[in-house]
This record gives sequence, structure tokens and C-alpha cells, in this order.
Amino acid sequence: MKLVLACLFALIVSEAYLAPFTKVEESFNLQATYDIIHQTDQFDHVQFPGVVPRTFAGASLLSVMAWPVIQFAGLSSIDQQVLVRVILAACVVLSLGKFASGVKSLFGSATANITIMLIICQFHLVFWSSRTLPNTLALPWVELGLSHWLYSLSQSSGRTYHLNWMIRYLTFAGVVFRFEVGILLIILLISEYIHATVSPSNALKQMIVTAIISLVVTVPLDSYLWNAWLWPEGMVFYFNAILNKSSEWGTLPFHAYFASFLPRLLLVSYPLACLAFVTNGRVRRMLMPMLIYIALFSFLPHKEWRFIVYTIPVFTAAAATCISRSIHAASRSWLHRIALLVMLGGAAASFAIALVMFQVSRLNYPGGEALFTLHEIEKNEPYVYVHMDADTAMTGASLYGQSNPNWSYSKNETHKTQDDFLEARYTHIITSKPELFDTSLFEIIDETYGLDKVQLKSVDAYKRSIQNHDISPIEFRMSPKLYTLRLINPQKTWIQTTLRKYSVVLYSKSYCPYCMAAKQLISKYCKHIEVIEVDRQRNGYEIQDALIELTGQRTFPNLFKNGKSLGGYDRLSALDREGKLAGLCDS
Repeated sequence: MKLVLACLFALIVSEAYLAPFTKVEESFNLQATYDIIHQTDQFDHVQFPGVVPRTFAGASLLSVMAWPVIQFAGLSSIDQQVLVRVILAACVVLSLGKFASGVKSLFGSATANITIMLIICQFHLVFWSSRTLPNTLALPWVELGLSHWLYSLSQSSGRTYHLNWMIRYLTFAGVVFRFEVGILLIILLISEYIHATVSPSNALKQMIVTAIISLVVTVPLDSYLWNAWLWPEGMVFYFNAILNKSSEWGTLPFHAYFASFLPRLLLVSYPLACLAFVTNGRVRRMLMPMLIYIALFSFLPHKEWRFIVYTIPVFTAAAATCISRSIHAASRSWLHRIALLVMLGGAAASFAIALVMFQVSRLNYPGGEALFTLHEIEKNEPYVYVHMDADTAMTGASLYGQSNPNWSYSKNETHKTQDDFLEARYTHIITSKPELFDTSLFEIIDETYGLDKVQLKSVDAYKRSIQNHDISPIEFRMSPKLYTLRLINPQKTWIQTTLRKYSVVLYSKSYCPYCMAAKQLISKYCKHIEVIEVDRQRNGYEIQDALIELTGQRTFPNLFKNGKSLGGYDRLSALDREGKLAGLCDS
């Protein structure tokens, strides 16, 4: 058991290392771990709260476990991100180990080991076990609860003890992390009540006590961090189940879970689980609540595989019983030997498919790649102010990727025109729409490719690839997804942008007596003008050089009217004596 669990963990860690970036659905918990570990001044969720609030319970727990390693190991930012994910993966694997122990109690050690081996041959559970989805954070608690449920199915003396722990784990997961776990718990309790193995009063007592404890955990913590009294998962339940707002993210037909999601999630384990359901009474007892749970969720128009992820180990355990039975019967029948070979071949094919699916998935994080590459390209630049558009933020550009403490980063979503970006004074822009920007002002310094299409190679193309030592029959078609732009002449461009925006602009130095005198002189004609104190700007010397290039004037102050320089204090005094400053601020 320990060996197969170690193999599963090693595979998950390898995939986390090879695909270190994360997507938007993982972002809340990942960004929260960064904010908690690094004690940032303003948490990311304040500026980008999302549609509904999420709990900080999981992120806080991951942060507590990751913090000591980060403090003493000196990890890079991206390695810190991988560490947080690996810690989550360890929690999932440990819970799957406990689940496998429950399988062992019900079906034997061979079936338990085969269950983990079949999980290794799947893609989704392995790939997402290290990713900070709310469902993944709930997964360890659910699998611990299901392990106790399996124990209760295999014994009678300690049945109440195990069912109580099933109720506690699933109630906690449902109240704190994902409300659908509560629905799974209700179905399990109804099933156990039908089989006369649970007392309704005791079950209700366990649920109420655990729910109160769970609320004590989540409500104060999340209310403090969200700066308002709230129960996050209660609001998620109201949003999704009562208001049915989740359907705005797309709908699928009733049969989608059974006809589409489960085959992709389970691969060879799906037909094997179906076969076991038909031929094995104990498997039917185990699978029936899972099937009812999925059937109920099939009535909701919005469907996602992660809503049913908790059932995957149960289906996989059912599939493992088929292989275990064939192994034991192989010595007695050539039909079972053939069946075993077919099953093992299916498992091998599933693993190959899972590897292809991993390669497809790891090519879908151009945002993380683009931000990482920018740091490599501009590693010698003392200051960069980069804007990341929505596509960049949604495909991997997390806080962990913002690794240079001297740089500034923005995900401001209000910018619409080129002037908006220029007024914000970005030096670099990562965007999916480079056509919005003038090529005389911006240059493309990097193109980040992402997956465009997956297809089988033609016969001729496959022959050529074999000659180049590439035996894969699959071709991954890539195309540019994001472009990293650099402002060619930042200071000059920003000055010109400022002069276009404001009719009267004074470039000044705060300590300069001539500048002070100029401000006093101008105040006779203008109540308010735009004043740029060059000595207080980060790149003051560069602004000064740009002003020299534009006007030929080296001294301050320098007053502009409608984009044209009127000169310094001496020139302004002369214009004042001649009466030519009257109407200075008239548009």
C-alpha cells in the first residue's frame, strides 16, 4: 500500500513541477495563501472579490504548513507556489490512503492496492489533487469520511463509531468548503437508514454539533478577512442552488455526467465499475448512493466534473474489484486470463491517455509563462510597471509569479483605450490584443504560445516525426495567445500623454525657488493646474532628459500650454509684464 501511494504522490508532484502555473478557478485560494504567508498590506480578494466569497480556512491551513519551509528554505516565488500545491497533494494522498484502507476492510488488500493503481492511470484526480480548487480542499475531508463509511460496511461491532466519524468529516467539509458534500452526506444517511444501520436522532445530533463547530471555525475567520459578517459556503449555496445563478456559466443536458464526465474522469475504470455494479452485491451497496448523488446533480443545468470528484475513488474501488477477482480466477480459467489481459491493457491505455491529457493541460497556462518570461527578459531592469490583462490573469499569472519586489504589477480591468494605459504609466503590457496599441510607441518583446488544437498526425507527418526520434502520433498545434509589449520611450511618451490630457502643465522641482515663484505667478491666472514635481518621481532624471529632448530647456520650471512650452520663470515673468499670461487657463 505504501509503495503505490508513494508512486501516486510522486506522479502528482511531478505534474505540479512540470505544470507549476494555475488558472482562474484556483486563484482565490492560491492568492490567499500568498497574502497570508507574506502578510501583504492589501489582500488580493479585496480588489478582486469574485462572484461569491470563499472561505479562507483551507488557504490558512496550507499557509501554516508552508510557512516554516518558505522561511528557512529560501525558495523562489514559483517554487513557493509549487510547495503550497505539493502540501495540498500530500493531504489528498494521505486521505486516499485512508480511503484505500476502508476498501481493504471491505474487499481485501489486493483490491485496495489496485484502487490506487487505477487512480494513477486517471488524469483528472491526479492533475487536480495539487490544485487549490475549493473542491480539492474539501476532497481530503470527504475521503476520510468515506473511508469510515466503508469500514462501517465491512463490520458490525464498530459501525456506529465509523458512521459518526463519516458524519463529522462530511458535515465539516459541507459547511466549510463545498455545500454539495452535505447533499452527499444526506444521501448516505438515507441509504444507511434504509439498511437499518444508523439512528436518525444520533445522526442529527452529530450533524448539528459538527455544524456548529464548523461555523465557529469558518465564520469568525472569514468575517474578519472579508470585513463583514458572513458564512461563505452558505452564500455559495444560496447563489448556486437557490438563485440558480451558476447556470449563467453554461448548461449541459441531464445525461452529461453519465455519458461524458464519468468516462473522461474514470477512463477504463468506468466500464469496469459498471460491470462490478451488475455482478457484485457489495459493489452495488457501495455505488448506489454515488449514482443517486450524481443523478440528483444531473437535474441542475450547470454541470462541472469537480462537483462529482468525491465519487471518483468509490467508482475506482468498484472497478478494482473486477481486476482483483480476475487475478484470483486467472489460474483456474483461460477466459479470466484473457479478461485480465484486456483489463490490464485498458489500464495501460488509460495511463497513456492520461499522459496525453496532462500534456494538453500544461500547454494552457500562457499567462504564467508570459509573466515568468518577462522576468527573464528584463531581469536587469531596476524598475518595471507591468499590466496584465484578464486573459493573462486567468491563465496563470498569480501573485507568486510577481517575483521582483522592485517592480509594480497591475490587473486593473478599467483600462479601455491606449491612453488609459499610458496615463497609468505602465512600462510593459501583457495582452491578448496587441492590435490595441500603436506600434510606433510599443514594441513586442515576447510572444507566448498556447495550445490551439490537438490532432493525429498524417501518415507522412508521422514518418517524418519518427525520423526525428518523435514516436508520438499526436500533434499539438500551438499559436500565439499573449504578447508582451514594452513602451519604447516611456518618459517622452508619458509627457506627451500628460500634455494631451491637460491644457496647462507645469514641470517643477519641489525645492526650487524659481519653481515656487512660478507657481505663485501662475496662481494669479489659474486656480488649478497640473503640476509634476520631477524630483518626487521614481524616474526623475529620465523625465528631465525627456523634457530636454522635447523642448531643449534644461532648467526648471517648464510650463506648457496646449502642449507647447512657454519656458521657465524668466520667460513667464516677461510674459506677465507684457500681459500675455491673461487667459492662460482658458481652454
